[in-house]
Amino acid sequence: MLLGLAAASMAGCEAGSAPASMARDSLGVTIVESTAPGWAEGDEWRIVEEPVVDLAESGSGDMHLFFRVGDVLRTGAGDLAVADRGSQQIRIYDAGGRFVRAFGGTGEGPGEFRSLWSVVLTHEGTLLGVDYRAGGAGAEFDTDSGLVSTFRFRGEANPVHHPVPSDIVWGLDAGYTVQDDDLEGGLQRHPATIVRMSADRTSVHPVATVPGWEHVVVPEGDAIPLMPRVTQVVPTGQGEVVVGIADGLEYSVLDGETGDVRMIARLPGISLAVTGEEVDRERQARLGPDPRQFTRDLLDRLPVPTEKPAYESMLLDAEGNVWAGEFLGLARRDEARDWYVWDASGVWLGVVETPARFQLMRVGSDEVFGVRRDMNDVEHPQVLRLVKPRS
Repeated sequence: MLLGLAAASMAGCEAGSAPASMARDSLGVTIVESTAPGWAEGDEWRIVEEPVVDLAESGSGDMHLFFRVGDVLRTGAGDLAVADRGSQQIRIYDAGGRFVRAFGGTGEGPGEFRSLWSVVLTHEGTLLGVDYRAGGAGAEFDTDSGLVSTFRFRGEANPVHHPVPSDIVWGLDAGYTVQDDDLEGGLQRHPATIVRMSADRTSVHPVATVPGWEHVVVPEGDAIPLMPRVTQVVPTGQGEVVVGIADGLEYSVLDGETGDVRMIARLPGISLAVTGEEVDRERQARLGPDPRQFTRDLLDRLPVPTEKPAYESMLLDAEGNVWAGEFLGLARRDEARDWYVWDASGVWLGVVETPARFQLMRVGSDEVFGVRRDMNDVEHPQVLRLVKPRS
């Protein structure tokens, strides 16, 4: 059974009024519903905009120039690591932002990448770089001595982001190609398969089937909807995986071996309705300043959304809290973003706002990591302070 269908069937078990947060058991699955934030007034977490470290400002030269940053994290030794897709490098900086060394580079040789996507920090402190392509290159690096081993992400899956330390590399197989003859036209959401690599990274094993990314099949091939629902797969680093399909403000926690649903956390009653003005803004953003007629025709074929996705991205922080970032789309991508935060038990805590033009990538206990684009679209990998009044 698809995860989305399982969640829908469990929703029918609701009865009576609920307090601010209520947990119950349904067929062995814990369901947690929240109707109000757990943080009291004054307890809300907040992010300080002034960076603790800005790697584009902490030094000079090529190693402090960034393009298409895919990840920013703190290593076990306290250094900072950046996955720079423009150079296909994993770069290491000390805690103050001084460049130390770089691994990888563009190519097909050992430890090189063609489409560096994400970095996995293992519990032993090594870094795993993974290409975003089926069968793509992978490499393990010791942050001091360099290349340890290489591997391939076998099968047809693409790797997912790993926002907390993990010894297992996870991926998502979309389950279709635009060349498939049996694809029906219109808005589609084909089943996708969550997979995990074996501990020795020599094989890939299926874990669970979930609804995949939304896409639109048109005569020309495959197109992205105006407001697509994108499936979120977030490894916990402890043998489970958090899955969100963005139909509502909810997520599920799956057993990483069996794929069984262990918990569902949700916020009922949150409106996702969009106005015609919001749809028009998104369409204009997709068209750009000088669109080709082909682009106009393609956008005219896309269905008009009546609801937006419940969230655009999802991650797990260092303490096991789940963060879901509101959908901004292309039209609002430079605005501040609200993140809904649940604790590890599925109780909704409240909302944290990230600064405008800042892409959140990881959350530690008292700091967050990401990339801010300045007004010239120059990328600034940054560490910002996370304030927790009652911590």
